[in-house]
Amino acid sequence: MSNKSLLIVASLAYDGIETSEQKVDRTLGGAGSFICLSVKHFECNSSIVSVVGNDFHNEDLELLRSCSVDISGIEIIKNDKTFYWSCIYKNNFKDRITTKTELNVMANFNPVISKSNSTPDILLLGNLHPEIQLNAIKQIKKKPELIILDTMNFWIENFWDTLKEVINNSDLISINDEESEMITGEKDLQKAARVLHNMGPKFVIIKKAADGAELFNFDNQFKSNAFKVSKVVDPTGAGDCFIGGIAGYLTQSDEISFDTIKSAIAYGTSIASYNVENMGTKNLLHLSMDDIKTRTNKLKSE
Repeated sequence: MSNKSLLIVASLAYDGIETSEQKVDRTLGGAGSFICLSVKHFECNSSIVSVVGNDFHNEDLELLRSCSVDISGIEIIKNDKTFYWSCIYKNNFKDRITTKTELNVMANFNPVISKSNSTPDILLLGNLHPEIQLNAIKQIKKKPELIILDTMNFWIENFWDTLKEVINNSDLISINDEESEMITGEKDLQKAARVLHNMGPKFVIIKKAADGAELFNFDNQFKSNAFKVSKVVDPTGAGDCFIGGIAGYLTQSDEISFDTIKSAIAYGTSIASYNVENMGTKNLLHLSMDDIKTRTNKLKSE
């Protein structure tokens, strides 16, 4: 079995989350946290590059370290605070209102990738400002086997020129159906994927919320179901768990291909399904690989 190295470039944050039933504040969040708590289930050589402020708790740093992730690339800014984001979920989670975004340390974040981390087999660019993602790519000394890109509508709308360059340098892009239409102008997912392929990525994953996700690789197409949970408690971080599970699985694969990414999607979907059943990262803390495999096997049998 392969044991590929994984470099994660992603945000660490504190979140405030309000739903119709619960409310939490300053809970551990950010794409990097959810990704680390997802990749820990795979025996890979993983590292994270991120930034936090003077208010980031030592126990949260230790939690990330306990995921067997090298956290030496986390910069701690002593005279500023950690990125903070809060939201209110409405209408059975169909609508989300962002109530506060305090960039804090993220406002001037310039990732520094050490020499030891500059030749990863897989580079995972979490949902971040495209300039940060592009800066990270430029510091990589040897082309990785796979560059995975996650992004969102805000970056598409406001930083398109830079994001387009990041997309051009990526091998796998993971976005939802609304974002794919924003980028390509196509409602039809096959047509949208074709446009995205022409922009650079050879693999395209388009997420469809409760309807699962579709994987495209030029002429190949695969539809994956979502795992039906009995109750969604908090969907925050589900997309990060999804992409983290995919990256983690691929570190164990001898080759990166359409078929191995198909299998990886089942693992990412399974981890994301557990995540939405509790607030913040709570459900990820005691999740086991046996739990993940149970849902993964059920998804594969459908």
